[in-house]
Amino acid sequence: MAGKDAKRVTTIQVAALAGASPSTVSRALSGDPRITEATRQRVLAAADELGYRPNLIARGLKNRATGIIGVVVTDLGSFYHAEALRLLVDELGENGLAPLVFACHARQSADAVIARMAGYQVDAVIALAAPFDREIVASCDRSRKPLVLMNRYPGPEPVSTVGGDFDRGGALAAGHLIARGARSFAYFAGEDGAQISRDREAGFLRRLAEDGLGCRARISSVYSYDAARQAAAALLADPPDAVFCANDTLAFALIDAARHDAGLRVPGDLMVAGYDNTTLAARPSYDLTSIDQDLPELVARAVRRARALAEDPAAAPVQDVVLPRLVARGTTERPPAMET
Repeated sequence: MAGKDAKRVTTIQVAALAGASPSTVSRALSGDPRITEATRQRVLAAADELGYRPNLIARGLKNRATGIIGVVVTDLGSFYHAEALRLLVDELGENGLAPLVFACHARQSADAVIARMAGYQVDAVIALAAPFDREIVASCDRSRKPLVLMNRYPGPEPVSTVGGDFDRGGALAAGHLIARGARSFAYFAGEDGAQISRDREAGFLRRLAEDGLGCRARISSVYSYDAARQAAAALLADPPDAVFCANDTLAFALIDAARHDAGLRVPGDLMVAGYDNTTLAARPSYDLTSIDQDLPELVARAVRRARALAEDPAAAPVQDVVLPRLVARGTTERPPAMET
């Protein structure tokens, strides 16, 4: 019966071919231990011959579990979010789970996204949600969907999170730039209302203060290359020794603005450090020093937490922190004039 449309095959047809009842077929396909091995093999052979594939969503309506994990992203234009999504899809697959991806942005409310996701009977939600963290938390709570935020969350609601230590990351950047000989500094902040940019800045300023240093300039931009390149002009008119950027996208824009718009050398006239250590940071055209959040570990922990919440939605929330590390590259090499 090769070539038969699998969408039209039902458990009743499988049961007829296997010489079993539909309920026996359902139990055999779900791994019920009450079904003998001989019966199971007969059912599997019939299902294979007919090209039958179980409808996991329909099964979930009965069993209250589908093996589907909702994934919410807010900025697929972000190098970090795009890489995180790729790793999440791979990690979920390796754990026998299926991702269902939705984008949440300014034109679509978190409520609308979660409502659509709930219609697919997802077992839990993993959200790369900044700057919509609060909306996602509230929407999942209303929908009673277990949630894992891949971010730190400052709100009062109890929610499981897996995130980096952003204050520590900012401090690592400051310590590195100081060690490279910089004595005047600026911070390039992100304009998205999220706590992460402020936390990175706080750690940066704290570490500078420990050496009696300060941040002489601060600019900000949305996390967009074009907008950031325009915003960089104000800083580059009188550049400091070093700039710490809230993420790699801002750093890439700053480097290009310095080299191509202001005629400055990076790192000869200006040292630049970013955050996230995205794939592009290692490319020779940027060779960007950046704070690495250990994204594979963040993803692995987020998937483990989502799976645990899917199995026990009443489990107490856990706040999991992964420590960052600094990856030094060419944009912070010590300029000859600073050699001691």
